[in-house]
Amino acid sequence: MSSIPQTQTADDAAIASRAIVWVGDLTVQQKSDVLESTLFAQLAADKQYSSATEEDTLQWYRKYTDTLGSIGWVVSKADFTEVKYDRTEGTVHDTVLEQLANDRTVSKALYASVSRALLTFARTGSRSDAEKVFDSASIASSSQFASFQIAVASVDDSGDVILTLLAWFYSSNKTVGNALWYSWKNATVTMKTSTLNMTLNSDIYAQVRSMIHNKLNDGNKFDLLVPLSMVYELTEPACTVDICVEKLRMY
Repeated sequence: MSSIPQTQTADDAAIASRAIVWVGDLTVQQKSDVLESTLFAQLAADKQYSSATEEDTLQWYRKYTDTLGSIGWVVSKADFTEVKYDRTEGTVHDTVLEQLANDRTVSKALYASVSRALLTFARTGSRSDAEKVFDSASIASSSQFASFQIAVASVDDSGDVILTLLAWFYSSNKTVGNALWYSWKNATVTMKTSTLNMTLNSDIYAQVRSMIHNKLNDGNKFDLLVPLSMVYELTEPACTVDICVEKLRMY
């Protein structure tokens, strides 16, 4: 059964609450499983933690990943780092791309998928439905703290769905208006990043697929799932940092 109608999963990326999810190489059913399971886990964490502060968000993230584990996602690797940026000015999306480009553990394929997901999101336009959903979930009530994720799904040689979940948590003494497009001047931004690599146990997830879909549907939560349409050729070469940053600034 395909939980989400095919017209909603035909795109290669989607916003699922505070996550940008790249699902380009997956089947319709696999896309549905990734999007619904990640959204479900976020909502489960939302019930217990507000994400209003860094500590709350760390607790939220633990609940989020625990929920993913309980519905069939098997975590194979987890890394957590903290970075303090002392630049007098910058933007979050610049920082994300530069960090990934400088991380030797990040493959070219992963970097390409993240950059394309960001470009696709940027091209939805300011105050689009996707941006409204994303910022509403990502930005704390104080407007000085935000957290978001970029998730890249693919299929390995065994046919299993794997997910690289990249998360960012950051605070600033300036008002955060857009979680991903936030820019700062004369401020210090403190950022934590987390990377999780997971594999979906399809047998376990098959047992909870209908339950998850029905809970999302009954709670009218599918409005938090916004497909992103591709508006450029997938054959376009992967961005270098400078090229990707420049393209993002154009939107």
